[in-house]
Amino acid sequence: MFVDIIIATYNRPKILPNALKSIQAQTYSNWRCWIAEDGKSQETLEAVSPFLQDERFIYFPGSHAGRPAVPRNRAISQGCGELITFLDDDDTWLPEKLERQVDFMRCHPNCVLLGCNAFRTGQDEAPGSETPLYFKKKSFFGLISYERFVQQNHIILSSSMIRRSVLEKSGVFNETLSPAEDYELWLRIGALGEIWNIPKPLVVSRDSALARHYPKLNRQENYRQRARVLEYALAGNGNIISPLSCAENEHCAAACRYERRFYLAGPRFLGRFRHELLWKIKALWSRPL
Repeated sequence: MFVDIIIATYNRPKILPNALKSIQAQTYSNWRCWIAEDGKSQETLEAVSPFLQDERFIYFPGSHAGRPAVPRNRAISQGCGELITFLDDDDTWLPEKLERQVDFMRCHPNCVLLGCNAFRTGQDEAPGSETPLYFKKKSFFGLISYERFVQQNHIILSSSMIRRSVLEKSGVFNETLSPAEDYELWLRIGALGEIWNIPKPLVVSRDSALARHYPKLNRQENYRQRARVLEYALAGNGNIISPLSCAENEHCAAACRYERRFYLAGPRFLGRFRHELLWKIKALWSRPL
């Protein structure tokens, strides 16, 4: 199975080579890596030039958009791999990451979205025996029901693997949404098949200095953002109707609408418990005698 690896990058010439080295060290070799730069800079070109001697690496600059969805979509449109996987330019993979995930996708033909656990480190730290894991609870792994997935994203972008075939029905990344454009795409893809998460950490996810400088959303803002992501997933992307609009996926759409109502209501006393209790009471009241 041929794999397209997509790295969207912008102004990271010093740390990008670490991500590329981790790709070069993969035990699975049937891949092509698209280094999709958001813009074009001499510094990035110089950083990636040593890797371009390996014909599997392709440097793919373009117009600056300011959103990672744009270079990712450009690379998706150029690739041909049956499988597509993504890596943030400040993260790295363990050597067996691709091999384990490709084997999993072969054995699970109904899986459309696959992730794995990750080590979580600081920008300049190497993972060790005491390095914390990104996900610590067992409930984050195995086959993930859509109802659980719509409540919380279980898939780290740098751990993700999808089937190219599902993009014909789901569409690609929404270029008008940021942040959480990855989760919004996962919600559309997840309606088309199974979502799995491997418990073994195969990624090193780094808390970048850039991320630490993003303004943190308060609870009210976070609720609005979550509602917006669900609204986009239900609406679809461009000319492609969301899979959530199809009758056979109504149970997934209902889960999205339910969550959207919860977040549109804003923070409330007893939060989700209150929301679910009122919803059950309403359902009982409207049930015909």
